[in-house]
Amino acid sequence: MKKYINKWSLLMVFNCLCLSMSHAEGLSGGDQFTTQRIEGQLTVSCMSGTPGPTNGSTYCRDEILNPGEYSYFIGSTINADHVSLQATREDGTVSKLKTVEYDSVSGKSKKSFNLWINTVFQRPLLGFGKNTVTFNLIKNGVTVKTGSFIVQVSEGEHTVCQRTGYYTSMNSADCQNPQIFCSRYFSENNYCQ
Repeated sequence: MKKYINKWSLLMVFNCLCLSMSHAEGLSGGDQFTTQRIEGQLTVSCMSGTPGPTNGSTYCRDEILNPGEYSYFIGSTINADHVSLQATREDGTVSKLKTVEYDSVSGKSKKSFNLWINTVFQRPLLGFGKNTVTFNLIKNGVTVKTGSFIVQVSEGEHTVCQRTGYYTSMNSADCQNPQIFCSRYFSENNYCQ
């Protein structure tokens, strides 16, 4: 007697697997991120008539996160209006709690979360190594679902932009502080790719 599986049974199993996979909470960028240290040199020539330096140069350094420094939270279509994320990093530090509006129809945060950029006004969610990210889906101030997922951040390659950047400015202050051109330099050089 031959054993066989009904094609409808296979379809039902496949649909159940897809449904269970589609409800896994996490980041739109995935659960594996890699850093990339980038460096390059630039020179600024200033054309201002005011006294001050007429040239300035700097060596730019930055660290970016691939596949992206921002990511959306992807969740389920549960009735919620906000989502909050907080990460416990491998080194034991805990990120600030970050809360944004949530679209319960699409099951996605309405804004992306800053994963890596660290400035005076922005703090990153993630750190190097294993990050345990706890999420709370909230409706009218009440938590309706909570859970966690793991995001791994690994150290990647170190690249140097081959081209030196040359910029001109009408402001002599730009020659005193040429690093203000570093973001533009990296963007125009495809982040040293």
